[in-house]
Amino acid sequence: MWITRWNGRCAALALGLLVGACQPTTAPDLGIDFDSDATLSAYETVDSLFASPALAGFQALNGRTPFSGSAAAVDVVATLAGSPQADAGRAYALGLASRVQDIGLGSGPAAAPIISDQHRGVTFVYDPDSDEYTQDPEREGAPSTGVRFVLYETDLAGFPIVEEEIGYADLVDDGDESAEDVAIHLTVVAHETTVLEYTVTLDELETGGALAVHGALQDHDGVQLDFVIEATATNVGEQTRLDVAFDLRVDVRDFSIVGSVTGIEEAVEGDGHVDLVVRHRNDSIRLAVDGQGGQIDGSIFVNGRLFATVTGDASDPVIASGSGEPLTFRELLVLRHIIDGVEDVFDFLEDLLDPVDELIILAIIL
Repeated sequence: MWITRWNGRCAALALGLLVGACQPTTAPDLGIDFDSDATLSAYETVDSLFASPALAGFQALNGRTPFSGSAAAVDVVATLAGSPQADAGRAYALGLASRVQDIGLGSGPAAAPIISDQHRGVTFVYDPDSDEYTQDPEREGAPSTGVRFVLYETDLAGFPIVEEEIGYADLVDDGDESAEDVAIHLTVVAHETTVLEYTVTLDELETGGALAVHGALQDHDGVQLDFVIEATATNVGEQTRLDVAFDLRVDVRDFSIVGSVTGIEEAVEGDGHVDLVVRHRNDSIRLAVDGQGGQIDGSIFVNGRLFATVTGDASDPVIASGSGEPLTFRELLVLRHIIDGVEDVFDFLEDLLDPVDELIILAIIL
């Protein structure tokens, strides 16, 4: 899962930068003065957010909702996993964009709302016999313009444990009043705390479509990660081109990851132009890379100064010091984590959309 990859890369990135900056024998003197305790604490907080049982319970909805049970949804959503790189978030994002391009959204806001009157106000619970969510007419509390799914602790295989309820996920259709073609709002509550809340909008453009996901993830102490991910699909000839912009922030830690990947035409790592900036307090690391056909060419800057160059195969690039001096193993490790972090944004987008992508697709094709 994206959660595991993100945790490992963030921790290694933080540790590598901090240790490298504090020990001149393993890194050049770039004038970087990180507060190691504060930065490591921020990463530990992010780790705990993405490792929470509440998010595991939310992810368990994927493929088990009544929306995913229709023949239309099964057929269309299955095509998103048809690529040999289907486990990669980049392939998922490009696949979803292509489906939108192929199907078309229709004529403007008339596509919304997308949750039918039959389902509105209904609460669904997990049935272990069928491994699906089914309607429970005795349950109350579901939103009047949406549905509620009861969430559970999950076992090691990712299956909900029906005896251990932890909260619920409310999926609300905002299409009644929305200017977008599709607009849904999702709230995840666990142990009486809102741990995840975000909105997904999908809008038709003259030459394609625009998908936006924005919201917040927080722990039980109130520490919050705010995120915005916007993907725009453009029809270029017979091909779909995808541009993605993202902004992830933990304001209480003064930490952010802001960037974009533009000109994506293939579901391969490194495709497109990448411009990514990681900031902590007054320090920044910028990655600027151009990629095509799995080959990349770019630079990494620390506080505006060239630190390294990146060239070659995107899956195994050659990283060299900008000064011409050899890079240490520690420096190489840190830079590889920065480069790999670009793909984590696509994985995050996939994790957010997986439980509801069937609903989005059905809104387009029905």
